[in-house]
Amino acid sequence: MQLATLAPDGSPTLCTLTYHATFAPDRLHFVAHVDRMHARNLRHDPRAAGTILTPHGQGTTFTGTATETDSPDPVHLAPGERVFHIAITEWLLFDEHTHPGQPRRVIPVRWR
Repeated sequence: MQLATLAPDGSPTLCTLTYHATFAPDRLHFVAHVDRMHARNLRHDPRAAGTILTPHGQGTTFTGTATETDSPDPVHLAPGERVFHIAITEWLLFDEHTHPGQPRRVIPVRWR
């Protein structure tokens, strides 16, 4: 996934991360070192946005709010790594193939 965060001065930053998704509630989970720019940015301002692309070039964008937590299994983390969870507030799909006249599709977020 590509994750966009905001630096303390308000400038946007972008990084590529490996993630795990869970649904109902819709969440994205990833591991980051505490010193990485995106981790520092999310501590300052938890708002996040991003894109998830499929191998076929189709994808979805999302917005959400991130929280940093301790890992339930710290044995699998390197020193200084933390687990982040993004609570999704909106999924957005651009589907020009199925919906050529109205390709922008807001996908409902599942809270439970």
